[in-house]
Amino acid sequence: MERGDSQIDGSSEAMSITILLVEDDPSVRELLKVLLEVEGYDIVEASDGLEGLEKAGALRPDLMIVDLMMPQVDGERVISRLRADPGTQRMPVIVVSGRYEALDRCRDMIGPDNVFAKPFEPVKLLKRVGTLVGQALED
Repeated sequence: MERGDSQIDGSSEAMSITILLVEDDPSVRELLKVLLEVEGYDIVEASDGLEGLEKAGALRPDLMIVDLMMPQVDGERVISRLRADPGTQRMPVIVVSGRYEALDRCRDMIGPDNVFAKPFEPVKLLKRVGTLVGQALED
């Protein structure tokens, strides 16, 4: 399979897509990384919210996937800071979290289709990633 070819929907992108994965649990981060790399995405990792914000500002990835419960800066603050910065306010964000009480607040901030409770369904997550990346490329 060539870079950018999607096993999920058959679409192909000529340019590389960078996804910033912000997750403090190494096993979940590795699972997400493998799922996304198989689809041809370039993955940049951050193990906490502060590192995620620094990398988001410096790299301007095409998409960010973020957990909510993390050291340094939690996922809700990461999203708030992204939305407050003109350079990152339009960056698509997906939340993948086991912190169920905070998921509804995140739905209001980033949209209901961009929030996934752990454990998540990989196929649904990959389809949503593909949709958001496609929309970002059209903008």
